[in-house]
Amino acid sequence: MAFSIERDILDLAVTGETAALDHVLRVITPHVERQLLRYPVSDEDRRDLLQATLMQIVRRLGSFRAESSFSTWLFRVTANEALMLMRSRRRHRARVVEGLDWDELATLPSSEDASNDAGLGTEARERDAVVRDALKSLPDDYRDVVVAHYHMDLGLQEIADRLSITESAVRSRLHRARSRLRSLLERSDAVEYTRAA
Repeated sequence: MAFSIERDILDLAVTGETAALDHVLRVITPHVERQLLRYPVSDEDRRDLLQATLMQIVRRLGSFRAESSFSTWLFRVTANEALMLMRSRRRHRARVVEGLDWDELATLPSSEDASNDAGLGTEARERDAVVRDALKSLPDDYRDVVVAHYHMDLGLQEIADRLSITESAVRSRLHRARSRLRSLLERSDAVEYTRAA
């Protein structure tokens, strides 16, 4: 990311001179874009990060003191923005996992009904979609017991009878399904962003 911008152009940009600001943004944008490719975020988040970083640079341009190179300062501002987004995602993911009440699985709309959940807030809809996706990725024998227990409200013996297995097998599958589901939910954002990157 090594490059330089003349100090007089930077000084003009700090004062808000439009042409100087435009020049600075035009020069730094490709460098910021390249740096953001290093972070495991989706393409949409990367575009948002680019805008947030450029706005932060415009706001903080006056804090650049030339004690280090401009490219080093720019690298630090860009890294801070990316890390803040990733921390925010981690906190959101933790809230989804911590906030999962197993009994709520019974009221979770199926993916076909998901279009009818307009009454829910954005965060609740997002959480429901993440949980539905995690359920879909469970092995069939785990998903079957989860759906039977939480959606169909069947007891363990009823599930055992329907699936022609023992009650202890149902209990074991249910326990393993919950563990797997919890694990999937904890890493769902990281996997999604790694795939998108």
